[in-house]
Amino acid sequence: MERFLALAKKYTDFSELTTPMINEFIDKIIVHAPEKVDGDRTQQVDIYLKFIGRFDLPAPELMPEEEKRQASLHRHRVKSRERYQKIKAGEHAVGQTFKLVCKCCGEEFESTRLNTLFCGPNCRAKFYRQEAAAGRSRECVYGNCGKAFTTTRSDVKYCCEACQRKAHSKMRYRQKQEAETV
Repeated sequence: MERFLALAKKYTDFSELTTPMINEFIDKIIVHAPEKVDGDRTQQVDIYLKFIGRFDLPAPELMPEEEKRQASLHRHRVKSRERYQKIKAGEHAVGQTFKLVCKCCGEEFESTRLNTLFCGPNCRAKFYRQEAAAGRSRECVYGNCGKAFTTTRSDVKYCCEACQRKAHSKMRYRQKQEAETV
């Protein structure tokens, strides 16, 4: 342990990693044969440092965006693998249409591509408009009647027309009272 610490102290402040430096730290590297796990090719690499032995790298913590991207890539690989298996088994021929269900309207449609989500451009636009509106939605509580309501617009102040009329009549009454006092 003391010899490794002495070696590490020797290279505490360096701007470039050189081959002699690597040769001083690493005893050996063992590269194992590749394996397929859940359809993904993985390969184990063992790094043995001098004076310490096998060194395991800590698993990096992924940001939420990166986790989402990795999940999306995994889903894409799974779908692609399923499509390939269907073609290989003879269940589906290249160019033959797939029967799919529209993500927006729920109707069945046919497409030559398995990853098609919508039956047409109108459904696609409608779906993404609704998704954007859901992202803009906010909870409001109107002070006049105390009702809680959800809105997607930033300029909405009232939960219904009756509350709007009531608020305007109160406002006109207050303005009238102020005009009389002046």
